Amino acid sequence: MKKLNRLFLITLCLLVVTTAKAIDGYHMLGYGTVSKGMGGVGAAYYRASIVGNNPAGRAFLDKQYTASLTFLFPSTSYTVTGAPSGDGILPLVPGKVESDVDLKLVPNLGANWRLSDNTAFGLSVYGTGIAADFPTQTFYDPTSENTSVTFNQLYLEPSYAIKFGEKHAFGISALLMCQTFEVTGIYSFGAMSQNPEHLSNNGMDYNFGAGFKIGYMGEILKGLNFGVSYQSRTFAGKLSEYAGLLAEDGKLDAPSVITAGLNYQVCDKFKVLFDVQKINFSEVKSLGNSINNLLVENNLMGSDNGPGFGWEDMTVFKVGAEFNASEKLALRAGYAYGNEPVQESEVLFNILASVVNNQHITLGATKKIGAKGKDLNLALVYAPANNVKGPNSLDPAQQIDLELGVFEIELGITF
Repeated sequence: MKKLNRLFLITLCLLVVTTAKAIDGYHMLGYGTVSKGMGGVGAAYYRASIVGNNPAGRAFLDKQYTASLTFLFPSTSYTVTGAPSGDGILPLVPGKVESDVDLKLVPNLGANWRLSDNTAFGLSVYGTGIAADFPTQTFYDPTSENTSVTFNQLYLEPSYAIKFGEKHAFGISALLMCQTFEVTGIYSFGAMSQNPEHLSNNGMDYNFGAGFKIGYMGEILKGLNFGVSYQSRTFAGKLSEYAGLLAEDGKLDAPSVITAGLNYQVCDKFKVLFDVQKINFSEVKSLGNSINNLLVENNLMGSDNGPGFGWEDMTVFKVGAEFNASEKLALRAGYAYGNEPVQESEVLFNILASVVNNQHITLGATKKIGAKGKDLNLALVYAPANNVKGPNSLDPAQQIDLELGVFEIELGITF
């Protein structure tokens, strides 16, 4: 137990200072090495429940601990084409600029304990977020030499699960969130903000939030399992240092998520899985409000109806497979596809948050080692570069092309 406590403390520290380039909006494709190796599926597979995912699956897990480290290699850039019109409010310098963020480390931890034959308690720690650092004055801010955003979310998720009979279970989790936020290089928007002193370059701000998650998992037909989970909106305090940027005086909640999935055991050694996930970005004004809100009187940045990133809700379809090649080796593969939350009309603000991925190809493996219950886990995730191109909202003569590609390696151990 002392070793586990030390692992959790190390993870808490690492997640505060590192940020992932999110895969599905600002969510990761999946949490835990098993899930990621199969395209992020896991709603109906109990082995994927040790870190995040469906809390009901913990009722089928024995006592278990897991730790993993993700190496993320994002490639983020934006390209501006077209000369400034001379009539625009904020023209941009033509050319391509690449982010200096090219490697991030993201740890994840999970643990599960049996309380009785039918009940279990679990704990997981995981994180997500966005990071970009462009070595230029993108928006002509004379107070900063670069334009950057750093957004971290850390979740601590205690869970309780109970079985009904041998093949059905329900689970519930508390979601305890800490998030940090920092932006530089956008002070030039001061005339459009209700609070320009709390718009940009104010260092790292943080707040806390809370929500819940519920889930069901069970065998509905012989060999066919169904799972569903609902993650509530996580309500957080205000990021007061950026009350002139984020809508509702600095409010940035985490959106609700609903996931449903199937897990079909084709034969003893092979299973296929399918998940569909809906992420409700539009319910959070700082994420869902359009930049065009600026054109309406009194809708200044930071106000209740001020502009946001204009993200649409995201629906992601995931398919995965697992093949037990031997008693000591499991092989996995998966694919995920989802609509980009960033629309063509919203590219200007999304220079800071180029979450434009729409597909992911994954491979994974688990190798049993040594004593019973010890596994080495591997997941590889490749998100091919994708682009979203649209007009500069504040100088429509220009076009902005956002691009993001990601390669990810996750290594983990279960014991």
